[in-house]
Amino acid sequence: MNVTDHLEKIGKLKALRERLDPEQDFELWFWAGMTAGTHAVNAALHDAGVTAAEEAFPTQPGVYLMPQADGSLQPAFRPLGDVLHVGRPKVEAPVPEDVATMMHQMEIIEHHRDPCLRYGEPVTPAIIRECDEALRHCLELLSTRGIGA
Repeated sequence: MNVTDHLEKIGKLKALRERLDPEQDFELWFWAGMTAGTHAVNAALHDAGVTAAEEAFPTQPGVYLMPQADGSLQPAFRPLGDVLHVGRPKVEAPVPEDVATMMHQMEIIEHHRDPCLRYGEPVTPAIIRECDEALRHCLELLSTRGIGA
């Protein structure tokens, strides 16, 4: 994807997240935030020239769906464009400090994914606050690049 597409997705996910109750709708609220943050990291990586921005959609590390002339999507092996999650796949190239900090903020959020969403750990106000603050910091760092959502 390109930076503009990532920003559009972030805007839609932020709007969705604002309509959700973090306690009652935690799973959807969490996924919307984690996905928005991942789009922010991808936009920042493209902006920094670390990863390729192209019309390709990741399905798994190294495999992207590529638009075809007939409107279909075909899988293809491609060099790193968008990451699916921070660390998946790992970005081997040097990453600017602000983007590395964004990635760290996403690790804070993702730390709660398995315990809360897969293993039933109770969601606390502290977890909600930590996830919310990490996403907010990630998006603030994106905006300091002049491309914030």
